[in-house]
Amino acid sequence: MRDLMRGNRGVAAAAIAAALGLALFAALPAEAQSTQSAHPAQQQQPAAGQAQPPAAAQNPAPPAQPPVTKEEEDAYKAFFDLPSQQGPQIIAQGEDFLAKYPTSHYRSSVFAKLVAAYLNAGQADKLVVAGEKAIRESPDNLEVLAIMASILPRTVDPASLDFDQKLSEAERCARHVIELTSTLPKPVGMTDEKFAAGKNQFLGLAHTGLGLVFYMRKDTAGSVEEFDQATKLDPSPDPLAYYLLGVGDEKLDKFADASAAFEACGKPTWAWQDRCKKSAEDAKKMASAPPAAKP
Repeated sequence: MRDLMRGNRGVAAAAIAAALGLALFAALPAEAQSTQSAHPAQQQQPAAGQAQPPAAAQNPAPPAQPPVTKEEEDAYKAFFDLPSQQGPQIIAQGEDFLAKYPTSHYRSSVFAKLVAAYLNAGQADKLVVAGEKAIRESPDNLEVLAIMASILPRTVDPASLDFDQKLSEAERCARHVIELTSTLPKPVGMTDEKFAAGKNQFLGLAHTGLGLVFYMRKDTAGSVEEFDQATKLDPSPDPLAYYLLGVGDEKLDKFADASAAFEACGKPTWAWQDRCKKSAEDAKKMASAPPAAKP
């Protein structure tokens, strides 16, 4: 996990909305659209007084992996050294590496790097598949977990049979990010300020993911709480989090808060910038309007 905090490798939350585009927002309810490394299995121990079973009867050890050849080592090094800006090349070489060396002990790192490349390329389906494989290989990969927490709710179809399953998977990823960051050691030589910013970036993605999960479950209060935390923690908040925070605040009749959230989501340049500005004006009018007379 230390490596994930080194060299600003975290993925900015705001980049997710830009990289994946509005196609992924189609999963959100129509209301929002119209509103302004794996642990080995433990071997079973014999009961007290019971003889140790012969080795053949015990859980067999996993088959030894073949030694890494120089060709595989060179291929992995060439892939790993590719800068993040070379997304198409990362995808091509990563997919080729996995096809050629399907049992490589480097596959966890390859899947993780492909997740970021698929994110930047807007290839959501491939991102989710690679992310799930990366987490199976390395359950504590903080960067992959954070991306998956924020992306999965945007890709699920509310009418699909696995709707609840995907939301639960996103929630598990988000909560594991929060758990991991609470005990994340600070790398030697990193300033407290930079370390806090890195952790908050991951936490912002996790809380954005939880906000999306609660939003999709129609839990307005829960989504508002999570989006509020996300936008306060992340150094580069996701404008969609601000927008849905505003939507939730409006439902709770917190029009001044809604106006502020919509104003924030209207500042960055993105596809819903004009919608955010219009919603901010409408919420401001509602905030200044006299309360409706009770019947």
